[in-house]
Amino acid sequence: MHRLLIISLLLTSATALSFAAESPGLDSLVRLLGDSDDAQLQQDLLTGIAEGLEGRRSVEMPSTWPTALAKLQQSSSSTVRDRAIQLALVFDDPDAIRLLRDRAVSAKASVEDRARAIELLVAKKDAGFDELLILLVADPKTTRSALRGLAEYDHPETVETILRNYSWFDADARQDSLQTLASKRTWAARLLDAIEAKEIEASDLNAYTVRQLHSLGSKELTARVQSLWGEVRATPADKAKLIARYKEQLTAETLANADLSAGRQLFNRTCANCHRLFGEGKQVGPDITGSQRTNLDYVLQNLVDPSGAVSKDYQLHIVVTTGGRVITGLVVSENEQALTIQTVNEQIVVPLDEIEDRALSSLSMMPDGQLQTLSSTEVRDLIAYLGSRAQVTLPKQEE
Repeated sequence: MHRLLIISLLLTSATALSFAAESPGLDSLVRLLGDSDDAQLQQDLLTGIAEGLEGRRSVEMPSTWPTALAKLQQSSSSTVRDRAIQLALVFDDPDAIRLLRDRAVSAKASVEDRARAIELLVAKKDAGFDELLILLVADPKTTRSALRGLAEYDHPETVETILRNYSWFDADARQDSLQTLASKRTWAARLLDAIEAKEIEASDLNAYTVRQLHSLGSKELTARVQSLWGEVRATPADKAKLIARYKEQLTAETLANADLSAGRQLFNRTCANCHRLFGEGKQVGPDITGSQRTNLDYVLQNLVDPSGAVSKDYQLHIVVTTGGRVITGLVVSENEQALTIQTVNEQIVVPLDEIEDRALSSLSMMPDGQLQTLSSTEVRDLIAYLGSRAQVTLPKQEE
């Protein structure tokens, strides 16, 4: 009964917090955290408080917080310790910021702990942390976290740091770096300069990054992208002709001779950033395992003209922050304080008071023109793999 009463208080207070962070309920919940020895109850309380304060970067620290934090950091539960530090940042606790900065650079900390420390400090938008992120790009254990974090700041060395290190980045880090460079107009212009100078291969730009560049709303940038990568969107008449041409090429005999392993490799490169198939890939867009994959008309329609019919759940949202960052993705949730948006490579919580402009696009998050970047053999292999009945092995060099 005691536990049920506490949880009831938690839910009631958490709801109140979303409207009034200075509510006496916050101090009461923090006091409960310091008094309890029940790890599960502590976790429930921390979760409720965090949900109530979601979207706020800074809230006045309750007087009972230092005592509660000292106890929570002794917990045997890593979840409790992590969520306590997360909440400490919202309270502008200087000890928590120092702890996380030390953890972010510590060679003794695990890769996961360092990544989490970077993620929390970026979410806090810790002043001056971008100076450290610039250095952490060069550490393979923190490269991806640092690259994603830099998108939240406006450090003058971001572009040159990425370009200087780009050659040794792995495939995932390259996509993170491209998404960061494509988040602001000035950075995007320098990215396109690098592609024109062959510092970065145009083929490294996937369809999602092209869509992000298009979302920046610059006619000049869009024209440059089209010259380097291809059309962002063709006319419906052109699409119909393109679909008809692919149908003529992709006969049953042609598809029967496809290399399914190569097709899977292409899927991993071009589709798995957003879609799952046979249990693999990301869940940004719909899982296509159960879709009409064996229907050639259906597959071509969705690949050639993905914006022809867009579900409301998968319409593209374009958010411009007061810091000049453009975020393109799907809205996961929204409350009175913040908007949570899923991009191709991360989930971002944006406080509503930091949104300068937002728009809902009629376009799908999946851009047009993906098949046009592939050779006829690659198109055959990808389409055949998409329609396959079961998973196949990757080519030996990727296994």
